[in-house]
Amino acid sequence: MPQTLASIEKRSAAVRTLLTEQPSVGWNLLLQLLPDQHRISTGTHRPKWRKTIPAGWEKGVSRKEYADQTIVYANLAIAVAGSDPKKLAQLASRLDHLPRDAFDALLASLGSPETARMPEEQRREIWGALTKFARKHRRFSDAQWALPSDRVAAIEDAAKSLAPTSAFVLYQYLFNENDSDLFEQKGNWDSQREALIAKREDAVRKLMESGGVPEVLKFAEAVRSARQVGLALGALGDEQVDEALLPRLLGGPVGKHRALIDGYIWQRYINCGWSWCDHVVKPDWTVEDKALFLCELPFGEETWARAEGWLEGEMGAYWRAAQANPYTADASLTYAITKLLEFGRPNAAIECLSRLRNEGGTLDVDMVVRALLAAVATTEAGDSMDPHYVTELIKFLQSEPSVTEDDLFKVEWAYLPLLNSHSERRPELLERKLAKEPDFFCEVIRVLYRSTNKDASDVDGSQSRKAIALNAWRLLNDWSTPPGLQSDGSYIAAQLDAWLDVVKARCIESGHIDVALIQTGAVLIHVPPDPDGLWINRGAAAVLNARDAQHMRDGFRTAIFNSRGAHFVDPAAAPELELAAEYRRKAEEIENAGFQRFASMLRELAAGYEQDAQRIVEEYQDRSNGST
Repeated sequence: MPQTLASIEKRSAAVRTLLTEQPSVGWNLLLQLLPDQHRISTGTHRPKWRKTIPAGWEKGVSRKEYADQTIVYANLAIAVAGSDPKKLAQLASRLDHLPRDAFDALLASLGSPETARMPEEQRREIWGALTKFARKHRRFSDAQWALPSDRVAAIEDAAKSLAPTSAFVLYQYLFNENDSDLFEQKGNWDSQREALIAKREDAVRKLMESGGVPEVLKFAEAVRSARQVGLALGALGDEQVDEALLPRLLGGPVGKHRALIDGYIWQRYINCGWSWCDHVVKPDWTVEDKALFLCELPFGEETWARAEGWLEGEMGAYWRAAQANPYTADASLTYAITKLLEFGRPNAAIECLSRLRNEGGTLDVDMVVRALLAAVATTEAGDSMDPHYVTELIKFLQSEPSVTEDDLFKVEWAYLPLLNSHSERRPELLERKLAKEPDFFCEVIRVLYRSTNKDASDVDGSQSRKAIALNAWRLLNDWSTPPGLQSDGSYIAAQLDAWLDVVKARCIESGHIDVALIQTGAVLIHVPPDPDGLWINRGAAAVLNARDAQHMRDGFRTAIFNSRGAHFVDPAAAPELELAAEYRRKAEEIENAGFQRFASMLRELAAGYEQDAQRIVEEYQDRSNGST
């Protein structure tokens, strides 16, 4: 898909010009222009204003034109690559993008004596690209896109002539790629992984033979996965290697050597067990070295016991740094949770608490509350809070009779951003308090809104005050438990009346009556139907119909409109027309029940949806007319 009316000659000239003016940009473009059977194109829009495309032009290209441009771009790429090892390596990984003649020409260039005489570091990149390419096509030989075996064999022959001779360079690929990319067959994952581990150990063995531990350390710095180097070295390790590495590398900066020692300690522990750990750690090691060593071992009872014995009064050195993985723990997590909280790790403690709960263990309510509240203000590094773990623990507290209302209040208030209509949990206690305690509702209103009283004091603009106000907004914005709603779903309108009397008195006095009534109207959209079949409880309808309830009706209407949320727009506006019909029907029912003011508001809502429908239809008609 050339995406242009220019001829192949002009296209080629354009690419050549770009290669001259901007070589790196031109080269990247040229690579993208090579054919790729995994890419598709939907073309570009035909210009509407400039009539540059002939009337009889048809989308697509002939097979001959496709072949011609492929040959032009492929030959140009080979010529531009020349003897540049980086460009040759890039082309080597795209051999299946080249037509046969270009494929043969590139392979001949790669297998030439000139390429073989390149410095080993330069050849390594080309050799790596060829071997990776051949391995992929061998592994998926039955795929439609795979090259024939004779071409893959030719690639392998070219790679052999470029193979590095030093172990330091030759074996880097084993530690630079993902394990699955190094497998040579499909399936047999376990046996292939074992074969790969054996190759890595053999590579490290040869490095040890040629240069000892210093050579392995240097090698680890040169590869991507220094930990894999450490695992292989750990499989071969002995007391001499232990002494060369420990504890010297434990306290070093985070980097390749730390990754190596991580793998080394783990593999030595796997091979030799706890007896090796007890033997290798010496009394003269510093507390920090002992703690770092313990952090490399499984998070479990054996490690915790050694932390107590080796570190004595300085166990915090371990607990502040340990990777607290509850899924490897082989003992009760309660001890670990206690220590994590003691040493400022509430996020890690929360993960352990969640694991304990999922396994059916007994949770200590005070410990859960302590962990959740501590996590709000924690500065612990390395551990992030998992929202799912938090909401599950809040769910536990909400269903636990022994939790105090004060503790649950603090937890729900602290985690209001997670407890909303889009999450797994809601702030059940806070919503009940709003519905049952008018004084609490009024307090939240005062926190969020300015007073209309002339003598009201200036609003506190501190960050803490802003944070409280934001939480108040979240709570009111998602509030869905109207006053009078019972736990069994029934409704007692008299409770709404009593609640509203207090709210009016308090908010008239404080200068917040209008916003309080708007918020009240908004939550009343959640009132259930009346037992006699009316779509809303008659007592709540009477409140909304009152002469002085205009602000409540406004809040009700706004909440109904907002409850729709984000939605796709139908060009025919069918959803808007359905909503208009629904609220006209509800208005009719409410009016027949004797609530005329409430009915008038519902008709206004229906009219709004009808206006939206008319606007949508007209907009889409205008777009349609403009495109013809």
